[in-house]
Amino acid sequence: MLKVLIIDDDDIVTLVQGKLIQNCGVAKDPLKFKRASDAVDYLKLASSEHHYLLLLDINMPMMNGWQFLEEIEKMAVKDNVFVFMVTSSIDYNDKEKSKKYSNIINFIEKPITSQNCENLKTLPMLKQFYS
Repeated sequence: MLKVLIIDDDDIVTLVQGKLIQNCGVAKDPLKFKRASDAVDYLKLASSEHHYLLLLDINMPMMNGWQFLEEIEKMAVKDNVFVFMVTSSIDYNDKEKSKKYSNIINFIEKPITSQNCENLKTLPMLKQFYS
């Protein structure tokens, strides 16, 4: 089973991404987290029998996307977590930094599109959930 989590501090972004994810058939009911720390708490209790697709923003208050990824590295469920960095950042360094995290499978500039959703369903590590 694949659970989809949207982690972004912008309510409009989570609303739009949630609707797009639903309309494209990526997830019926994606979980939404305004604070990365709340998503960390969720994943600490998550079943290692499930897989998790995260749409993760970089720039958030209190805990940013990079700090969140460092927390994921400490978790038992880390091998079942796939991350799409979804950001408004156009900083080349952010894109380069994302390559050091094995969980990041894509780096997308906001807003995500229906084509992004269709593409993610064809990725080797995810297509088993969309056959």
